[in-house]
Formats: sequence, structure tokens, C-alpha cells
Amino acid sequence: MASRGNILPIISGSPRAIGKAVGSRVKFRRLQLGWSRRTLATRAGVNPWSLKRFEVSGQIALESLIKLAIVLGNIGDFESLFSARPKEPASMDELERLNPSSRVRGTTLP
Repeated sequence: MASRGNILPIISGSPRAIGKAVGSRVKFRRLQLGWSRRTLATRAGVNPWSLKRFEVSGQIALESLIKLAIVLGNIGDFESLFSARPKEPASMDELERLNPSSRVRGTTLP
């Protein structure tokens, strides 16, 4: 999944597509900082070949991904990963019960 100009790919689709999109974002961030692959790999304690593979194919070990996130200042992005989400309403009736309308139509106020 290639990025055009400064627009980064949207993360959606298959696991492979998501991995490639995240790899592209790491590469984009690295280039913003003016770092070579070797510089980022050394700072993060990751093998330079692993970083190259990640930027190209989206494949990387979780521990290496965490190390890259720490060095690039994105470790906070892991905070919301798999966090509890509020239950979504199962139907429109349930949604209306959770958010009652305050507007009354067709009535005349005295």
C-alpha cells in the first residue's frame, strides 16, 4: 500500500494491508526526523533488516514494534489498543431509549 505525497494510507482491510500501512507510517515518521534506517534501528535496538522488512512488507515482531514506538514517541498509541469499549445499542429502539428526544412535536404549550 503506497502513500502519495504527504497522505498516509488509511488503516483498514486485511492484516497484511494494516501491517503495510503501519510500516509506511513508521517510514514516513523516520523520514520526517531525517533519520536513516540504520539510525532508527540503532536507537530502537532493532535489527536494521527487520526494520527494512517492516517498512516494505509490514511484518515485524511485537517487541520490535514497541521499541520503535518508544523511540518515535508513539508509545501512547498502545494505550487504547484493546481497551474496553462502551456497549453499542443493538437496535434503533434501544438507541432511542438511551438518548431520549427532548423535542416534542405537534403540541401547543399553554
